[in-house]
Amino acid sequence: MRPMLVIVGLLGGVLAEAGATAAAPWQAAVERTMAETCAIRGLTLKQPVTVRPMSEFDGGYTPGIGSVAWEAEYAETWRAGWCALGVYCARKVENNDLGESPLRGPQGLYDRKRNALFVKGVSNADGDWRGTVAHELVHALQYHTFPTLNAIHLWQNRDLAAAANAVVEGDAHLVGWWLDPAERYHLCDMAPRDRDTRQPRRWNWTPDGFWAHEGFPHAFGPELALERLLAAGQKGVDALLRKPPLSTLGVLRPHQEGAVEFIKLPDLAAETDAGARKCKAGLTNTAGALGIWGLLLQHGDPDATAAELPEFLDHWLGDRFHHLACSGDHDDELAWLTRWRSADAAQEFADRYRGVATSIPSYGGLLASPPAPFVRGRSVVVATPGLNQAVPSIEHSKVETFSRYSDWIASDCFPDEECYAIDAEAASSGRGQEYICATASSPPAEFVDWLDRVRQARRPPPPQGELEAVMENTGQLATFCAVNGRRNTDFLQACRAAYNGTKYLVGLLRDTRWQRMPYCFTNGEFRHWIETTYYGEHDRPFAAESIFPGLYGPPLAMSALAGNAGQGLEALASAPPLSTLQVLRPNHPSVVDFIRMPRDQLAALGCEVAASDVRGVLAIWNLLMDYGQAPEEDALPPFLRHWRGDRTAFIRCGERAGWAWISRWGNAAAARAFAERYRDLAPLAAQETGLPAVSAQIDGRTVWVLPPFLKKHEAILRNHTEVREFGTFRKWVADGCFPQVECN
Repeated sequence: MRPMLVIVGLLGGVLAEAGATAAAPWQAAVERTMAETCAIRGLTLKQPVTVRPMSEFDGGYTPGIGSVAWEAEYAETWRAGWCALGVYCARKVENNDLGESPLRGPQGLYDRKRNALFVKGVSNADGDWRGTVAHELVHALQYHTFPTLNAIHLWQNRDLAAAANAVVEGDAHLVGWWLDPAERYHLCDMAPRDRDTRQPRRWNWTPDGFWAHEGFPHAFGPELALERLLAAGQKGVDALLRKPPLSTLGVLRPHQEGAVEFIKLPDLAAETDAGARKCKAGLTNTAGALGIWGLLLQHGDPDATAAELPEFLDHWLGDRFHHLACSGDHDDELAWLTRWRSADAAQEFADRYRGVATSIPSYGGLLASPPAPFVRGRSVVVATPGLNQAVPSIEHSKVETFSRYSDWIASDCFPDEECYAIDAEAASSGRGQEYICATASSPPAEFVDWLDRVRQARRPPPPQGELEAVMENTGQLATFCAVNGRRNTDFLQACRAAYNGTKYLVGLLRDTRWQRMPYCFTNGEFRHWIETTYYGEHDRPFAAESIFPGLYGPPLAMSALAGNAGQGLEALASAPPLSTLQVLRPNHPSVVDFIRMPRDQLAALGCEVAASDVRGVLAIWNLLMDYGQAPEEDALPPFLRHWRGDRTAFIRCGERAGWAWISRWGNAAAARAFAERYRDLAPLAAQETGLPAVSAQIDGRTVWVLPPFLKKHEAILRNHTEVREFGTFRKWVADGCFPQVECN
C-alpha cells in the first residue's frame, strides 16, 4: 500500500483532491496569463485545465512534517525516521498552528489527478494572483510534457526529490516572478555560479528544520533554471527537466555533478534480534549531501556553517538509512550506509559524525544510545548497538550507479520495487471553466527585455577604482551645485538628484548583497521600489520637493550605469541634468532656456529685483496637483514635457511690490495650455504663493504673468529680458553659469 502523497511546496506541486467549481469573472485575466505563460515556456497543454479558488481545495498538508499530506500512520513514520537520524525533528503541531513557518498555507497548487489549478484570491478580480496562476500552469505544462517527473519519490529518496523539484520549482518561479512585478526583484538576489555567493540568504537550517529540505527547491532551483535559460533558452530548461539532477549535491555543485550510487539495504530485522523485540520497519530514505550538512549544523559541528557546504561533502557518492521502530520507549534502532569518492572523505565524515553523535538520542528521543560509525574504505556504516552484528551485511548492500535520470527510471526506480504509475495524460476534472494554451506565439517582448536586464545584472560590477573616482566627482558636484544653484531651485533639485542617486548606486554596487539590483529593474520599477521602501508614508512621494532627489536620483543614475557601467556614473557626476524635467524624463530630448531679468533697465525706472528663482517643471506640477489641475500620480501632464525654462522675480517699485513670472515653452500650443491652467488656478493660488491673480499673457512660446503695477513697464521687460538656451551642463558652465556673471 502506498501512502497518499500531496506536494504543495511554496507555491505548488502535485495534489490529489479537489472541490467544486466557482464562477470565474476573472476569466479574461486568466486567459491572458495562460497565453503569456505558454508562449514564454514554448509548451502546450495536452488536456484543458481548470482554474479554481484555493478555498475549493479540500486537501492539505501535515503540520510539522512539511508539504506531505499522508494518513497519520505514514506521517508519523516519516517524522520518526528523520528524528532518529538526527537530521531534523519537526515538532508536532496542535490545531494546524505553524506559527511563523513558511508553510502557513500555499498561494497556489496544481492538482495533477484532476488537472486543476487552485489559486488563492483568484476569485477577486482585482487581486494580484497572475504570478501564482502562471507558476501553477508551468507545473501543469511540466507534467503534461515530461511525465517521468511523476516518478519523483518523496518518501523513498528525499534527496533526489529535493534535487528534481529544484528544477520543477525553479522553472515555475522564473515565469511566475516575471508576471508579478512585486516578485521580480528575487532575481536580483541570485548570485552567478561562483562558490562563495551561491548560498541564498533566505535559506537556512532551523532547529526543527524540515523547511530546509522543503524550501531547498525554491531557494536553489531558480538559479539552476536561470543558468540554463540564459545559456540555451527554454529548450535548455526543457533538457534539464528531462534530465534533472539525481542529488542535492548536483544542485549545489551543478558543474561537478557525477554519478550517484543508489543503495538497497538488507532486511535488518531478519538479520538481528530486532524482530524478536517487536521492532517494525520504519522509514527508509536518503539524506544526501544536504541532509548531512543539516545534521552537522543541527548538532553543532564546530566547522560547519550555514554559509557554505563543507568541502568534504563534495565527495558524497550516495547513502541510505533505515529506522526500526521498536515496541518500548527510547529503544529504536538505526542503520545508515554512506558512500564516498575517496577514503579520506569517508574518514572525515566518520570523524565529524563522532563529534555530534552524542546529541542525537536526546534530540529525537527515540534511540537508547548514540549510533557509532564504522569506516570501511570508501564506505561508512553508522549503526546503533542493537544492529552492530549486521554491519558486515550493511557494508555489502546492493548498489547500482546512475548518471542519468532516464537510466534510473529504466531500472524501475531502484531500489524501489517499481516506479510509480506514470499517467499518459492527465484527465480534465470537467468541473468549471476549462482553459487551453492559445496558438503558439513568441514570448512577450517585455519578457525578452527582462532577460537582457538579468544578463546585465550577472556581469561583474565596475572596479572599485572606478567607483572611487565616481565618488570624488560626486563630492565636487555637490559643492558646485550648492554654490551655483542658489537662485535656481529647479537646477539645484536636478543636481541633487544626480549626486544623491550616484552615491546611492555606488553604495549598492559596493555591497555584494545588492550590487545586481540596479541592473534588474526598469527605471519605473526601481522608482516604485524606492517609493514603497523609503517614502511609503507620504501622500505624494514622487512630487514632494523634499524627497525628489532621493526618489528620482537612483533611477537616473541607473540609466547612466546601464549605458556605460562605471564610466556612465562618472559622466553623470561630471555633467548633471540642467532641470527637473531632464530628471523626470531622462530620455526626452530637451534644451533649457535660462532667463536674466533686466535689472539695470528696471533700476533706471526706480524698480529693483529683490528676489529671483526658477520654479521648473517639478514645482509647476506640484502647483497643478495642489489645485486639482493634474492627477496625483506619476503621470506628467503632456504640456509640461515642452517646458523650456522660467524665472520668477519679486520686483519692488517704490511702495508697490509683487511677483512676476516668465515661462518659456517648446511650442505655442504648450504655452497656451499652461496659460489656460494658470488662469483657472491663479485666484486660488494668489494668497498662498504671492503670485498675482491676473491672467497670463501669451507671446508666441512665452507666457508672461505680471502684477498690475508692472503693466506700464511691460515693454521694457519684454524687450530687455535676456534668454540663452543650453543643451548640456558643460556648455552652461563654459558660458559662466548664466545668468550669473561667472561660475563659482
